[in-house]
Amino acid sequence: MCGVLGIKIKNPVLETRANEIAMSALLRLQHRGQDAAGITVLPREGAFQSLRGLGHVDVALKEWPHLPEPRALVAHTRYATTGLGGVAEVQPFVQGAPRLAMAHNGNIVNTSELKERYLLQCESESDLEVLQQFFLRHEIEYGFEECLERLHRDFVGSYAVVGLTEEGELFGFRDPYGIRPLFIYESENIVVMASETSALNFLKDFEVEADLGRSGTLREIPPGSWVRVAPDGKIEEKRTAFSSAKTERFCMFELVYFSSPQSEFAGLSTYRHRFSMGRQLGIEILSEMPNQKNEEAPFDYVVPVPETSRAAAIAVAETLRVPYREYLVKNPYASRTFILSTQARRLKALETKLSLIGPEVKGQRILLVDDSVVRGNTSRLMARRLREAGAKEVSLASACPPIRHGCYYGIDFPDADELVASQMGGSNPQIAKSLGVSNVFYLSIGGLKKALGTGNLCSACLDGDYPSAGPSFERFLEERRAQRVVAQGAAGAATRTPT
Repeated sequence: MCGVLGIKIKNPVLETRANEIAMSALLRLQHRGQDAAGITVLPREGAFQSLRGLGHVDVALKEWPHLPEPRALVAHTRYATTGLGGVAEVQPFVQGAPRLAMAHNGNIVNTSELKERYLLQCESESDLEVLQQFFLRHEIEYGFEECLERLHRDFVGSYAVVGLTEEGELFGFRDPYGIRPLFIYESENIVVMASETSALNFLKDFEVEADLGRSGTLREIPPGSWVRVAPDGKIEEKRTAFSSAKTERFCMFELVYFSSPQSEFAGLSTYRHRFSMGRQLGIEILSEMPNQKNEEAPFDYVVPVPETSRAAAIAVAETLRVPYREYLVKNPYASRTFILSTQARRLKALETKLSLIGPEVKGQRILLVDDSVVRGNTSRLMARRLREAGAKEVSLASACPPIRHGCYYGIDFPDADELVASQMGGSNPQIAKSLGVSNVFYLSIGGLKKALGTGNLCSACLDGDYPSAGPSFERFLEERRAQRVVAQGAAGAATRTPT
């Protein structure tokens, strides 16, 4: 999972503030990737200039004030799902002649097969390099439109891509299933593409405050579609032959966890979607305890695991008519632990990420609500801390159904062996015992679809129904496991004291 951004300036007045706009948008995409960040700008005169670095945006791109004023740019926040890491794999990538800058969100599963079929010589392990080399070769031979038709036909996985040519043409496209999001803001002054609406909403106020006329419109780029913004600002858009409402399978985990609560999907905020999931979860908990409606509540307090479970926990509390309390406190300077690259890093970060207001839970029956339970790291730690603080009983509720299958589309848990719901054979009592809680409650898959108001979701990690399947998955998993062994070995070597 990553954040992508593309900007095309139509009003030259904005060129002096284009980098400022980019940094503001990238900070709003920081939650989608914390490993690294990069930006490639195209000045009015001269060639591409890039700035890339490891860490958060403010660290990785601290030299951004020295970049030239651009007429267009692409940028990226990285969450590594493939590759060994390092600055060499930080996007955007700039390749080809003439030069092309490109950034990508998603996961291409069949990169090894594509390299072999098309004899691609790649310097990195990044799936973007495979996609970019394919694009460069086929765009020259067949033209832009036919190139994307062939790309959709041959590439297995998910992808939301932004690209920029050295002539100043900005473009973006999504895979036929629309697994990864991509939105566009258009006005007479500027065109911006980004992974979430939260990175675009500020542009309307920005244009009004800058006295640049009426603000623009914000919309989703449809699955399987492409948008091109010519050097003169003219916009062209088309759905490919592989695009169909029947094939749409948007990633449910975007709404469960990844996306910012103020971002909008299908006309509703992510916050509203999460609240609906929590309300449905509360209804299902009540159905498991039908005699509790007119008796004493089975829990004293509903407690969220901050930050992404708050909306769901509030809805659960309201539905169960149990008081809501925030007894877990998140360190505001800690990173999102789920998207860290290794188990060791995740466990270490968890120790400093969340702390407990211990005296408040002594003797209480706590229902801990989380957005999802993937590996079980957070749940185990919080349950243990609650028990050590004297909680009488700890139960756990997940606003996401049990995650039993690996994800190959950009969420970094391709290996089902890492998943607690898979490890425990799917039995809730066994899962509860593994997590150290008295009871575990999961939202059902049907309840998830009801809460989100659609069945057009990629829920493969829940039910194993992958939009695109085949032997590529097995090869990808083997290669990913090998990469992790190398990465963990390198990390261990780096921390050992020389003798």
